[in-house]
Amino acid sequence: MNRIDKLKNDVYSFEELITLEKNATQLRDSETLRLIEISRASKTAKGEKPKAVVDEDGRPLTRRARREEKRDR
Repeated sequence: MNRIDKLKNDVYSFEELITLEKNATQLRDSETLRLIEISRASKTAKGEKPKAVVDEDGRPLTRRARREEKRDR
């Protein structure tokens, strides 16, 4: 199954869609960007939610985000 088929069938997670969107933006791939939007809307309509990126205290959950936050202070 190729990337386009997977996008059409909502195989990718929200996190994978973010990565695909970054790559498609750099490559100016409008077809993939359109399919990513449709896939996100479909997942949201089905009740799926993206994972939280911050905890209840507002602290980033990923190691990279914590490191960048510390660097920006």
